[in-house]
Amino acid sequence: MTPKERQLATIRRELTDRISADAIFIYNFPDIAVQLGVGIGEVWSELGIDGRLMLLEYKNEFTQPPTDPNRVTWSTTLLDENSSQYGTQRIYPLAQVKRKEDIDAYDWPDPDDFNYDLAAENAKLWGDTYAIRGPEWVPVFCKACDLFGMEAAMIRMMTEPDIFEAALDRITDVHVQACERLLDTCGDAMPIFCVGDDFATQRGLMISPSKWRQFIKPRIDRIIDVGRKRNKVIWFHSCGDVTSVLPDLIEMGVQVWETVQLQTLPYSPVDLKKKFGDRLTFFGGINTQKLPFANAEDIRAEVNGCIEVLGEGGGYICGPDHTINLDVPPQNTIDLFQAVTSFRKEGYTL
Repeated sequence: MTPKERQLATIRRELTDRISADAIFIYNFPDIAVQLGVGIGEVWSELGIDGRLMLLEYKNEFTQPPTDPNRVTWSTTLLDENSSQYGTQRIYPLAQVKRKEDIDAYDWPDPDDFNYDLAAENAKLWGDTYAIRGPEWVPVFCKACDLFGMEAAMIRMMTEPDIFEAALDRITDVHVQACERLLDTCGDAMPIFCVGDDFATQRGLMISPSKWRQFIKPRIDRIIDVGRKRNKVIWFHSCGDVTSVLPDLIEMGVQVWETVQLQTLPYSPVDLKKKFGDRLTFFGGINTQKLPFANAEDIRAEVNGCIEVLGEGGGYICGPDHTINLDVPPQNTIDLFQAVTSFRKEGYTL
C-alpha cells in the first residue's frame, strides 16, 4: 500500500499492510537526518510517516519571517528576536476593547493575504503518495485567548458575552473564508481537512462543557462544515482531556482525533477504544513527556501496548501524542517509528 492508501484505509477502520504512522511535527529532524545518514528532506519518509501536513502561510510568513508583529497573522504572538522559544513575546490587541464596535474596528486578517497557491503546489507535489491534511491550526477559543489574554477572555465570556461572541464570530469568519479557499485551491490533492483548537488541559476542559457548547461548538461546527460540504475526511486536533465533549465532536463529523494523550484521560485505553472506537480513528498515544528519558525497550513496549488496544480492527494512527521536541534524543524518535512500522499481527494488519 502507498502511505496515502494506508492512512485513508486506517481512517475507514480497515486493516492495512502495517500500522499507519504519523507525527504532528518533529523538531529534531536535522539530527535524525544525521543519525540515519539521509538528507533532511528524506527524514519523514525514512521514518515511515504516512501523512503530510500542509500549513497555510500568511503574507510569506514561512519564507520571509516578519520582524513587524503586524505581519504575523493575528498580531498576537511572535518569537523574541533573541530567543528560539515560541511565545516569549505576547501582544493582546483586544485587551482594552470597550464596545462591540471596537471588535469590528480591529484590523482582522484579510483572507486574500494567505498563500493558497503555495499550499496547493505542495499538496499536489506530495498528494499522489502521501495523505495530505491541512491547514491544522484554525482555533476559535484559543485564538480569543491570544487576542484578549487568557484570563481576560474568560472574564469577558462571563461578564460581557456580547463582546466575547463578536470576537469569536470575526475569528470564525476569517477561518471559514480561508479554509474554503484552501480546500478549493487544493482540490482532491488534500483529502483530509484538518482543523484544531485547544480548549482543555490535562485535567479537563478550561471552561464548562455547557459554556463550550454555547460559545465554541457552533463556531467550530461552522469551520468543520467547510470540509463536510466538500466530502473531506474531518481530522480534529485538540490537546488534553476533551472527552467530555468528544461525543459532540463526533456528532459534528470528526473522524480522526488528534492527539490522544492517554495519560490525561479518565478512560483506560481499553475503555476508550470500546466507547469511541467504532466511530473514531485515534491518532497519537505515545507519551512525549516520557520520550526524552525512555530507552529502546521502553519505547517498543509502549508502542506495542498502544497498538494492541487502539489498533485492533483498524482505526489507529500510531505516533507521538504531541510534537517531538528538541530534548528528545534522535535515536528515541527513530526507535519509536521503527516499532510502529515493524508491528505485525493478525486482526491488526493484513
